[in-house]
Amino acid sequence: MEITAQMVSRLREQTGVGMMECKKALVECDGDIAKALDLLRVRGQAGAEKRAGRATREGVVAVATKSNRAALVELCCETDFVARNDEFRQVAQTLAEIAADQGIGDVETLMQASADGGTVRSLMEGLVSRLRENILVRRCDVVQAQPEGFVTVYAHRVTNKIASVLSVLGDETNASHQEAARNAAMHIAAAKPTYLTRDDVPADVLQHEREVLAEKTRLEGKPEAAVPKIVEGRIGKFYEQVCLVDQPFVRDTTKTVGKMLAEAGLTPVTFRLFVVGQE
Repeated sequence: MEITAQMVSRLREQTGVGMMECKKALVECDGDIAKALDLLRVRGQAGAEKRAGRATREGVVAVATKSNRAALVELCCETDFVARNDEFRQVAQTLAEIAADQGIGDVETLMQASADGGTVRSLMEGLVSRLRENILVRRCDVVQAQPEGFVTVYAHRVTNKIASVLSVLGDETNASHQEAARNAAMHIAAAKPTYLTRDDVPADVLQHEREVLAEKTRLEGKPEAAVPKIVEGRIGKFYEQVCLVDQPFVRDTTKTVGKMLAEAGLTPVTFRLFVVGQE
């Protein structure tokens, strides 16, 4: 299979490894980028946990709340110039408010919703015509609070490229509950967890991680009999990287996010994180 410059650049973007090493890995893996990424991880050449999924698409993430729910919308464009345009950002915010108001969690339904005397689709067509770029709603989602809880949101207002929503069980009228929930939402935006708890990690994802760690451990020269125990120890580190409740709290790394919330009297239910260009 031909290894193109685009394939090499994509792997380099995800791993931070040099171009030549990326090309070698792709050659060894017959052009399979996912396998090449695993190979570089096994060799200790890629900080994949921190870099995987990085993308270059432009746009903004808008977040809005309505009563007991919150919505996230990612609006994408071609250039950073348009992403910083006031009208573009206002439209993104309008779409988030529509999604929150109507509880819309999918793009197609959002495109059909009413907006400014027409539909969101017609609103988008007008925006494309005026800004002269390909603009699209890449995704949207909505989080509904539980009867015994509330939702809190956090958005990075400087870049407008990242926002999070956290649903917890707790008392929204309690100031300490509000503060702890907001701190956790800010943590989500900073640490970017993938799952809420260990139970939420899919079995195939966990199995794949075990296989990668086992091979990496063997290449380090560890005795085969010791490999399972070493892998289990490293799986614990994996959970700390990807599970919200296991992550060290960014404002006090002596405790986990789960412990911080528990001390505040809160139970996390679910979260959503949108980062421009990432799944």
